[in-house]
Amino acid sequence: MTEFVAHQYDDFQTILEALNKERKYLNYGYRKSRSDSYEQKQEQLCTLVYDAAEIQPHHILIDVGFGSGEQDFLLANRYQFAALHGFNIASSQVEYAQGRAAALGLKKLHFHHGQAESMAVMASGQADRVMAVECAFYFDRSRFYAEAARVLKPGGLLVLADITFSDRLKAFTRLADDLERVGYLGKNQESWEKHFHTRRLQTIHRETIPGAQQTVGILLRMILKHFRWKDRQAYRTLWKMAVSTQITVIGFLTRLIRYDLIVLEKK
Repeated sequence: MTEFVAHQYDDFQTILEALNKERKYLNYGYRKSRSDSYEQKQEQLCTLVYDAAEIQPHHILIDVGFGSGEQDFLLANRYQFAALHGFNIASSQVEYAQGRAAALGLKKLHFHHGQAESMAVMASGQADRVMAVECAFYFDRSRFYAEAARVLKPGGLLVLADITFSDRLKAFTRLADDLERVGYLGKNQESWEKHFHTRRLQTIHRETIPGAQQTVGILLRMILKHFRWKDRQAYRTLWKMAVSTQITVIGFLTRLIRYDLIVLEKK
């Protein structure tokens, strides 16, 4: 599963660079106004997480699943903090983020190739905040919650913009490994409460539906305008992402899939 996801996002990073896309956010976004652009929605989802994290100038932060690093460059531009360590399993995205950070002289940003479930370069109790923007559904959640608790200081926060299945789909999640990894809210909450107190659990699916539906259209336009059958690998990657996103949109509309802002405090 981890290797499959890594290859998919390596492919997607290559596509974004080939298209010379200036801002390489990888999330569905959070709409505040009907006039919000697609990228404004994406930025607003990131800042929703950052504001919930209550970041302070002395904080050491961890961003797991940071994508191309765009969200961390936004963070460095708008918030004061001591240092940030990012972890990502897609090597091309790590290299891109490292190169951009070096070019911008952002020495407090450190990007690592590694799994969210095993942040070995971080000492126990080193971090003040761990954040995950729309990526925890790819993790082995029980291992991730335990590892996040390990690296956090007592009272530190884990803040997630997270997608899960509704509890009504409990039986459905047992049908395949990838579905079980996404999990349903009740099971995930039971897992995180071994290590964390729940400070906030806020449903945000209404605000994320417009950007998610827009993502489908953007992916399809990429296929038709730039790739079609010229690049079979790019075509397959974009098509899979478009289909899975449309299924997710239907899930949001029927409330069979949840999108939540979650703030957890280490016990």
